[in-house]
Amino acid sequence: MSGLQTWADTDTNPNTAISELTKTFFILIALNTFVKNEYMGIRLVTQVVFVLMTLSLWGQDVFSYKGRVVNKEGESIVGAQFTLEGMDRVFYLTDENGSFDFQTDRQTMILNQMGYKTQTVKSGEALIIMEDETSLLNAIVVTENKRETQLKNATISMEIISPDLISNTAPTNMEESIGRISGVQVVDNQPNIRSGSGWSYGAGSRVQVLVDGVPMLSGDAGQPLWTFVPTEGIEGVEIIKGASSVIYGSSALNGVINIKTKKSKSKPFTQVSVSGGFYDLPKRESLRYRGRKRNSLSNITAYHTGLYNGIGVTAGLNMLNDEGYKMGDYDKRVRGTLGLRKVFGKKNLIVGLNSTYQSGTSGSFLLWENYNLGYTALDSSTTDNIVSRVSIDPYIKWQKGKFNHSLNTRYLVVNNEVDNGDSANDQSNFSDLVYAEYQLQLALPKKKFNATAGLVAINSVTRSPLYLGKQKASNYATYLQLEKVWNRLTATGGARYEYFKLNDRSEAKPVFRAGLNYKLAQYTFLRSSFGQGYRFPSIAESFISTSVGPITIFPNNNLQSETGSNIEFGVKQGLEFKGWQLMLDAAIFQMDYENMMEFTFGIWEFTPPFDFKAGFRTLNTGKTRVQGSEFNIGFQKKLKDIDIQGFVGVTLTRSESLSPNEIIAQDSTGQLISYASTSSDTFGYGLKYRPRNLAKADVMFKYKKWRFGAGLVYQSQMKNVDLAFTEGIIAAVIPGVQESIDKKLTEYMLINARIGYAFSNSLSTNFLVSNISNKEYAIRPADLGAPRSVRLQVTYTLDKSK
Repeated sequence: MSGLQTWADTDTNPNTAISELTKTFFILIALNTFVKNEYMGIRLVTQVVFVLMTLSLWGQDVFSYKGRVVNKEGESIVGAQFTLEGMDRVFYLTDENGSFDFQTDRQTMILNQMGYKTQTVKSGEALIIMEDETSLLNAIVVTENKRETQLKNATISMEIISPDLISNTAPTNMEESIGRISGVQVVDNQPNIRSGSGWSYGAGSRVQVLVDGVPMLSGDAGQPLWTFVPTEGIEGVEIIKGASSVIYGSSALNGVINIKTKKSKSKPFTQVSVSGGFYDLPKRESLRYRGRKRNSLSNITAYHTGLYNGIGVTAGLNMLNDEGYKMGDYDKRVRGTLGLRKVFGKKNLIVGLNSTYQSGTSGSFLLWENYNLGYTALDSSTTDNIVSRVSIDPYIKWQKGKFNHSLNTRYLVVNNEVDNGDSANDQSNFSDLVYAEYQLQLALPKKKFNATAGLVAINSVTRSPLYLGKQKASNYATYLQLEKVWNRLTATGGARYEYFKLNDRSEAKPVFRAGLNYKLAQYTFLRSSFGQGYRFPSIAESFISTSVGPITIFPNNNLQSETGSNIEFGVKQGLEFKGWQLMLDAAIFQMDYENMMEFTFGIWEFTPPFDFKAGFRTLNTGKTRVQGSEFNIGFQKKLKDIDIQGFVGVTLTRSESLSPNEIIAQDSTGQLISYASTSSDTFGYGLKYRPRNLAKADVMFKYKKWRFGAGLVYQSQMKNVDLAFTEGIIAAVIPGVQESIDKKLTEYMLINARIGYAFSNSLSTNFLVSNISNKEYAIRPADLGAPRSVRLQVTYTLDKSK
């Protein structure tokens, strides 16, 4: 409990008053003893002031607050904030039991917590029940400003994946759930938002992926570790579309994906899911590389949370055995997670530690043998990876007065032992990463002003022949973002300064952002934003040296950093009628890039007359632009026995090279490399490996014990690829890409469906079919997508709060 602060803001109790009265008594004795009689006037005035001040303190009322804060299910709410009404500081935090116990001179306090409605609390209330603020029209997000805000007030485009959609679709990896959102694709594990990226196998990501605000990118390649991200215990996913480097750094050039996990509960909660199924046979017989045998997959997830000796505990387990649908492309893994959290309510302090361990084997598939053997690996060669990963993430959060402090840290170790059958081509790699971020937030609710500032340090070291030995990368940054609200208008602005060092090479650069949101009517919001992005080359892009069959991946340690900017105008309109809630969102956007880094084919090693190596190298491709529009509708209806929710989204883009004839490199044969000379289709100067149009939709319908769901994914044709895929060297050794283009395999519509039944509050089942029509389609050149798959999931839940 706080001590004496000011005469107008004192946390008073009888002991404090007695102590102050005693002090005053001794001060009066000293005045009468040591002050001379000629200063009698001053002495009398001073004594009167001290007596009045002490009596005012003695006369203050003391109000006690003691009890618990729970939700409507009776679960304790941890970290709920008691604030002094009309003042800008947090007074008390509830502990792991949701308990509070303090005294103050205020008869009422303000209570708030993310995801719940703010309410006024009176002294003497022992049980406080907070109401959910989870409606579609008032959804809460934290990713834009790293603090709690309402989605409708965002100055940028954001999407939310609800925990219901994640659990209802039973993903084996989080990238499956991410790929269901409009405007978002995942190609070879690389996320792509609004055509901001093409195809860059195993290279750095333009989208920052976070788990609870902490980056989940590998230290060497800078790519998302999807299999390392837990699918159990997920609270939801938030996606920012557009450059967000001011708050989230280099990898947020194209956007941010923040995966939020569930926090510990006071009452035990346990959930176990077991699923199994198979990949169906492709329609074309030539694609059945195992004959009539269907590849299977099985998955077990378990999640538990509870409170033990005042410490909140979360634990998760995942065991997957996925034979995959392509030759050599499989995944067998075990992953465990453990989270510990302790709340010290009287000190406004939270400390915790999250840790994850993963071990397993997996295979990878890069290119097909040919069009008729689309699921057979090139030369039938396979690569086996023995993977082990460990992360340890200590954190601490504390509040003092008007300031919120947090320190998030991570130590990540990744070890891949690779067996590709070629001892001369060792692809094994080891890397470790140390991350730390200190963040300070100032909140002044009365003045409707918020400030967020931070310091970031990231150091990564890799040791691998895959990356030409030992490489070291460092990144240091500081940032500041301000937010001010005037009635209907919200304005944000921020800046970040980045410093990078890769071995002996270093550079630094500032980036800026600004945004406006105007409340035109009760549920009508106009927004505009400008953001800059900046990405330094990853270790992999600079130093990778490997091969797959006759195709070689070459390093390029002369890569320059890429920069970009995003301008957007949007409107969000909420509607509510007859129990329905709808949220309509429309946006137009433009993204401009300088020195964009892209995979480019060439003959990069040549010894006359016939000895050469051809393959891909990451190059700076000059100036590019992506323009487009996006339309989304979210809907929700909840009645006694009926729950309907879903979304429909369409993204229309036009990407182009602004310098199509600029010479960006020269290969070993003297061939000049440009956009025009390496593109299979230069009409409109569209960028490579990007469809123009995407459409996504999903609906979930719950009636009593039954659950139904369906999803749709549409992608227009990917018209431009590397010219070498359609004519020349690759076309000769990997035939069939032009044939797949002619058959428009990259243009497709997939329909997924699911049906579930709850036998009781504890036991439920879910039957899922993906790609119902068994559509043959291509994700990119020389890589077919998954055929129809069928799975059955059984879930057992034990929830002591119900």
